[in-house]
Amino acid sequence: MVGLDAFFFFFAWLLLWTPSAYANTEKVIFSVPDTPSGALENVINRSNLDLIGQLSPAAGSPEKLLLRIELPRDFPTESAPRGVDSWVLLKGLKPGARYEARVCWAATTPSDFWLSVYSPLDDSSSSDIYLKISAIASYYTTNATLMSNPEPVLVDIILDEFLLGVLPRSLINVGLFIVVIAGVSWYTGLLVIRWLDGITKKGLKDKVA
Repeated sequence: MVGLDAFFFFFAWLLLWTPSAYANTEKVIFSVPDTPSGALENVINRSNLDLIGQLSPAAGSPEKLLLRIELPRDFPTESAPRGVDSWVLLKGLKPGARYEARVCWAATTPSDFWLSVYSPLDDSSSSDIYLKISAIASYYTTNATLMSNPEPVLVDIILDEFLLGVLPRSLINVGLFIVVIAGVSWYTGLLVIRWLDGITKKGLKDKVA
């Protein structure tokens, strides 16, 4: 049936373009070293860090996986091409587990972010990870004050564990919702197409008669 083929084509096209939908989000995905002597590719001396907060899945509370805070930012310079660095402690992570750390911000505060993770150089037995967030202001305005001193940007910093190393835990409900809606839409579409096909065939029979 032509109608059914068209429905399949539209559904495939929709799935094809779904990954192209972006939000104001920057993220980094990493795996925690599974041995006491293991370390990430990047290491840092934590005694030199000025932490702005911490996130910990071991605390057992969803509030401990989200940090809402104003991050400092600046325009890029030759000495600091990625603006201002801020550090967050990711504490009590599971050895060998896969995590995603992401930063979300409003479109009304144009900014660019870079995220990277580090193992502590001075404590090889720890599974704690340090998240570095570099932020620059990416706007232009005739306001001289804002051009010389960009205001901090309000962000949500989120720590998310991957279930079975595949899907972030916070997206499970969204994933189930999408599956249910897709299933209902698929079934409804088939019913509508069969109904329209039945009307078309009946019209052809009446016309022949």
